[in-house]
Amino acid sequence: MSDKLHELRDAIDQIDAEILQLIAHRMTLSDEVIAAKNGEAAFRPGREAALVRRLAAMDSDMAPAVLLGIWRQIMAASLTRQNKDVTFAVHQAALPAAIWHMGSALTARHCDDFDAVLALLDTARCRYGLVPATTDDTALAQAICATPKIYIMARTPLFPIPTVTPAYILADYLPDESGDDISLFAVPRADDGLQIVAVDGYFDDHLPEACGPAARLLGIYAR
Repeated sequence: MSDKLHELRDAIDQIDAEILQLIAHRMTLSDEVIAAKNGEAAFRPGREAALVRRLAAMDSDMAPAVLLGIWRQIMAASLTRQNKDVTFAVHQAALPAAIWHMGSALTARHCDDFDAVLALLDTARCRYGLVPATTDDTALAQAICATPKIYIMARTPLFPIPTVTPAYILADYLPDESGDDISLFAVPRADDGLQIVAVDGYFDDHLPEACGPAARLLGIYAR
């Protein structure tokens, strides 16, 4: 093995050690942030999205989806560090997205349908839920409308990943504004069903004119 190759591998080993130290320092700072907020929810998908978009915009040869995957696991580790018993209610069709989103930190209860996911959230047996992301599913709109304290508060992955079908993350609170958001509304149809209407922007306190007065906010997510 050449001296040059030894030097390169030694340099990589040193960088790996520095990365580990920086991640540990990040976790400590994250703990302090939560303590300063008096236990406020640790998962802030709006802030996470703004962070990842900012990193992706920097001068880098790394593909945005690869960068997202690295930081997503760091943020998953931080979430479970601050909420050691956090459990996800996962619709069976959203399991690949749940595994991608949380990695080895995932603790999940599997559900066969939307109603089962919402029931676990409504009874506080799970902190978050994951369901398939769709904008034309009456069943999802009806299930959320039947549980008025639950909202769609994120969509994962933030960037397209070819092997991961997107999922919505549900919780009992709305996300922070990320600067580029989509608001989802349940809008009654003529056949007494519901359709999910997506509107550009963050509408947490009023209905956009395009939805009509009978619309109900289902949630908001960063894109």
